[in-house]
Amino acid sequence: MELFTNDLLLKTATADDAEEVARMWEFEKGSISTEAALEAIDYMQNNHRKNREGYIYHLCFAVFERNGNKIIGWCGLDGMPAEDGRERMEIFYMIDKDYRGRGYATQCAGKLLEYAFETAKISKVFGGCFKDNISSFKVMAKSEMINYKTRENGDPKFYIDSEIYFKLKAFKENISGG
Repeated sequence: MELFTNDLLLKTATADDAEEVARMWEFEKGSISTEAALEAIDYMQNNHRKNREGYIYHLCFAVFERNGNKIIGWCGLDGMPAEDGRERMEIFYMIDKDYRGRGYATQCAGKLLEYAFETAKISKVFGGCFKDNISSFKVMAKSEMINYKTRENGDPKFYIDSEIYFKLKAFKENISGG
């Protein structure tokens, strides 16, 4: 599966991407072996097979610049049951530090929300970040997610549901004349 933004390609990793996955799987900690990368790719693809309309188990995309061949981050939607057994759709995005500050995380979040509501027919998406992660806070705010709660430790929690998403989309189309 491939999704495109203005500047990015969000792509399901395949065996052809094994070297890049090895380099970037845990990019803030270091690389992993090609064998471990192939196992990670298989794990992601198996998770993708569990997705269906109205339910996403786990959807992980490698993030590439549109004309590039290097993975510059990861993003996706995670619907795996939480420790408390509840199912909640969570958005995630991680961009390599050398590519931050270019609006890439915001583009990822926007495309993921579009996919969640328009294609997968998900009803609500949640997100959160550490209280000191101002950039991630801004990404969710720019993506029109609502800051509905602050945890005891100060970490903000966000959400957006399909009703809000489609109302905002219609409003934007109305004011842009499209």
